[in-house]
Amino acid sequence: MMKGSVDGVQENINEPKQPDAKLASKTLHVLFLSLLIDLIAFSSILPLMPVILEHYRDTDSKDGLYHTIQRHIQYFATSIHAPGTTRYNTVFFGGALGSMYCFLQFLMGPFFGACSDSYGRRPLILISMIGISMSYAVWAFSGSFILFVLSRAIGGISRANVSLWTAVVSDVTEEKKRNKGMALIGIAFSVGFVLGPMLGAFMSKRDFFESGFVHFQPAITALTISLVNLLFVYYTLPETHQPGKSPGTSKEIVNKALRLINPLHLFSFRTTGVSDKEYDEKLQKLSLVYFLYLLLFSGVEFTLSFLTRERYQYTSMQQGLMYFYIGSIMIVIQGGYFRRLPAGSEIKCALQGLTAVAISTLMMAMFTDQHTYYAALGLYSFGSATVVPSLTSVVSHYGSAEHKGKLIGIFRSIGALARSFGPFLACSAFWTHGTLCYYMSAVLLIIPLVILMRVRHTGTGLKNVKKE
Repeated sequence: MMKGSVDGVQENINEPKQPDAKLASKTLHVLFLSLLIDLIAFSSILPLMPVILEHYRDTDSKDGLYHTIQRHIQYFATSIHAPGTTRYNTVFFGGALGSMYCFLQFLMGPFFGACSDSYGRRPLILISMIGISMSYAVWAFSGSFILFVLSRAIGGISRANVSLWTAVVSDVTEEKKRNKGMALIGIAFSVGFVLGPMLGAFMSKRDFFESGFVHFQPAITALTISLVNLLFVYYTLPETHQPGKSPGTSKEIVNKALRLINPLHLFSFRTTGVSDKEYDEKLQKLSLVYFLYLLLFSGVEFTLSFLTRERYQYTSMQQGLMYFYIGSIMIVIQGGYFRRLPAGSEIKCALQGLTAVAISTLMMAMFTDQHTYYAALGLYSFGSATVVPSLTSVVSHYGSAEHKGKLIGIFRSIGALARSFGPFLACSAFWTHGTLCYYMSAVLLIIPLVILMRVRHTGTGLKNVKKE
C-alpha cells in the first residue's frame, strides 16, 4: 500500500515487504554520486551571474530583450524617484531570473512527482536530467540575453530530480533507516556547493574554444558533466517504484500536482493525517516560520555575489572561494554539531540558526571591511546548515506514519514557494535602496524568530502525536 507523498511523490512507507538491502545499497550509492555530480554542475553558475549579466548589458543589441527590459525598469525607477538604480540594474535582473527559476521548479516539481507515482521513478528522473542537459546546451550558445533567459527557464522546468531522488530513498529504505538516506542528500548538497562554484570560477578563466563568451567554457563543462551523469544513471539506476496496473488518468495526475501548488492547501496542511486542532495550529506556525525564513534567507543568499561584486569588486574566482568558505563551514556544522544533536533539541537549534542569520545579515549591512564580512558569513553558514534541517525534523514527527510523507512534501513545497519570491524581493530592495536591504532583512527575521520562540514556549506536543 503506497501512501504519503514528497513533492507530489508517493512514498512506499507502509509496504509490507521489506526493502532489499543490496538494492538499497546500490541505489543509494548511485543517488549520492549522481546528485553530487548534478549539484556541481548546477552551482557552477553562482559566482558567474554578475559577470554574465554585465556581459549582456554590454553586448546585447539595443533592441534586444536586456535593453528593452532595462528601458522599462528605468522608466519605472524615474516614476517612483528611486535613487541611484542604474548601477544596480544587474542585481534586479539577477533577482528576477532567480525567482523565475525557482517558481518554475515549484510549479513543475509536483507534476514530475505525480507522474513518477504512475509511471515509475527512473523514467521521470531521466527526463528531468535530459531537460537539465538541454538547459546547459542553450546556455553555452546563448549569444543573446533572450537565449540565456530561455536556458534558465528550461532548467527551472526540468529541475525535479532532487524531489524524485528523495522519493527513491523512501522506496528503498525502511522508515527507521530513512534518515541515513536523507543525510546523503544533505551531504551531496554541501559538497556540491563547495566544488561547483570553484569549478565555474576556474573554467570562466579558460576559453579553449576561443568562443569570446565569458561563460561558454563553464557552460560546456556543466553540459559535459550533466551528459556523463545522464549516462551513469541510465546504466546504473534500477526502478525502485513499481506502479500499479492502472497508472491513473491524466486528470488524476494533474489534480494531485495542483494540490501541492495551491498556497491555501499548503498552509492549511489538509489531508496530512493530523486531525487534532492543536497540532494543526502548531504545524501552521512552523510552516509560517519556514516560509518567512526561506523568503528572507534565499533573498540574502542570492544577493551575496552582487554585494561582493559591488562592494569589493570581487572576481568570479574570489566569489568561488567565498562559496567554498560557506560550504566548508556547512559541512563541518552538519557533520559535527547538527548530527550529534540530542532528540528534542531541534527547535532550540533552529532558534540558534535564525539568530545567527539575523546577526550576520545585520553585520553585512553595518560593516564594510572584508574581515567582518567573512565573520558574518561564518554565522550565516551556521544558520544555513541548521535551520531547515531542524524545522524539517520537527515536522517529521507529526502525523501518522501513512501521512508523514505527504506532510513533509507539503512542507518542502512551502519552502519552494518562498524561494520563488525571495530572490526577486531582495534584489528589488537592493536595486532601490542598496545595502539598506540587509537592515530590512535583519529586522524582518525577528518575526519568524518570535513565532518559533512561542512555539517552543507552548511545546510541540510531539510526545502525544499519534503515529499509527
